[in-house]
Amino acid sequence: MSEKLSVCFIWHMHQPLYKDRLTGDYLMPWVRLHAIKDYLDMPLILQDFPKIRQTFNLVPSLMEQLDDYGWHDAVDEQLVVTTKPIEEYTHLDKILIVSSSFHANLERQIKPHPSYFELWTKRQRMADRGHSLESMVDAFTNQEYADMSTWLNLAWFDPLWFIKNQELHSYLEQGRNFSLERRRRLIDIERELIRQTIPVYRQLQELGQIEVITSPYYHPILPLLIDSNVARLSNPHAKLPKRLYLHGDDALKQIETGLSFYEEMFHQKVKGMWPSELSVSPAALEVISHCGIKWVVLDEALLTRTLEVPIYRDDHGNLNSTELLCQPYRLQVGDESINILFREVVLSNEISFSYGRRGPQDAASALYLRLKHIQQRLFNWTREGVVVIALDGENCWETYEDDGNPFLRELYKRLSEDNTLNVCTASDYLERNPPSAELHNIHSGSWIGADFHIWIGDPVKNKAWDLLSSTRHFLVSELKKGTYPIDIQASAWEEIYTAEGSDWFWWFGEPNNSAEDPVFDRQFRLRLQNVYKLLGHPFPAELDVPVPDQVFTQQIPKAATV
Repeated sequence: MSEKLSVCFIWHMHQPLYKDRLTGDYLMPWVRLHAIKDYLDMPLILQDFPKIRQTFNLVPSLMEQLDDYGWHDAVDEQLVVTTKPIEEYTHLDKILIVSSSFHANLERQIKPHPSYFELWTKRQRMADRGHSLESMVDAFTNQEYADMSTWLNLAWFDPLWFIKNQELHSYLEQGRNFSLERRRRLIDIERELIRQTIPVYRQLQELGQIEVITSPYYHPILPLLIDSNVARLSNPHAKLPKRLYLHGDDALKQIETGLSFYEEMFHQKVKGMWPSELSVSPAALEVISHCGIKWVVLDEALLTRTLEVPIYRDDHGNLNSTELLCQPYRLQVGDESINILFREVVLSNEISFSYGRRGPQDAASALYLRLKHIQQRLFNWTREGVVVIALDGENCWETYEDDGNPFLRELYKRLSEDNTLNVCTASDYLERNPPSAELHNIHSGSWIGADFHIWIGDPVKNKAWDLLSSTRHFLVSELKKGTYPIDIQASAWEEIYTAEGSDWFWWFGEPNNSAEDPVFDRQFRLRLQNVYKLLGHPFPAELDVPVPDQVFTQQIPKAATV
């Protein structure tokens, strides 16, 4: 009989590559803004709770960009306008500022700041009256544009930094009329925080309080790279692109490059992997295990689909199928075996989507009680059970009070005081509790619907896959001629690997939509255009046309662009 229950938190930190490698420009600011809000405070909180040990997944494409912003003066469009003299604002600068400066949570990031909320209200009233961005431009003064761009930065700082840094807090006290010097200094403060991020993770891992794992470099859906036909295993009626994607060598390269970069950052080998979008197939797991990865985390739905048994919960959502879910599994793949932990979906999703609407104590109590319910169900079990809480570690906190800090502190306090709960890293648990349960296969799918419909099958997604496939075919055909320098070949391949990332396909077509869909579309096509540019060829005219327009209008210009 074991009274102990292990709890493994696995926080996933990820951003796609927003950088145009040919120009050095960043087209979106999300790495920088999330860096001052989410990446650093999450591990630092743990220093106040020495009994709490956790696992963090850092995707290599994110780490590369953190390094670029921190140490190599990377800039993005929003940063440029923040640090620009107001008398130099162009018409396009003003459209960018008025369109992007309120990309923040209204209740948690805008309303608490009167000056920021005043600017938002002025813009919103004009939008409600039917004004376009073009017609709004003359309604704001140059100083208001400077203040808008400044406030977007201020809104994304974790509240913790305003407490720790009096200079930063003085921006809140000022509220408006930010000078050029003050705006430029604000970006310096951001870079100072970003430079601390990887070293803090490295230090806490060396101290044993956290474990850092990683993903394939550009966060691709590995099963679809290996064989896009895999989508039909979970959805036999899926409509696939015209050209199958059959490039297992790309999957291997994405993993190997990611592991190499991890070792460069952390000076040790990684033990675990977060497969991009928790998406796997038998072939993908074989490649992962071949690369030396000892364990992966997957979604509980893949376990139920693999075993063809349901997971039962009570009317309140409390887990009853505890022995099924709360143990590790081993799977033989090829000549290797790999350990698998399956996340508990209700607990993970409640942190992601529900607890932010509740008070910190109420939410922490609700999570704690769910854990105690699981522990009670496992009381007569002879093993030490494990509950895996695995989720996106950056996007949920915008709905929480003070960016989730009060909730996490209350939760960690409760968990620390309960000596029957062991909050540990995934590798710690697996070393003490190697799997005794064997799987003979794994269902091919992801953590969304246990299939791949988010990334393939929609007409727009399929068109994007066809464009990627044809560009890759062009690259391979050209390189067979053997007339290109090695560095050019490597750069062209990096554009292909970047375009294989999951995020571009996430936003193409249905069901996911955002105001920034056109920007993601433009970035995807830019990667493919760059392949042709690097090899000195004009790129096909269709790469100048938004992918949705190609699907729904079929109007492609006749002339290609050089």
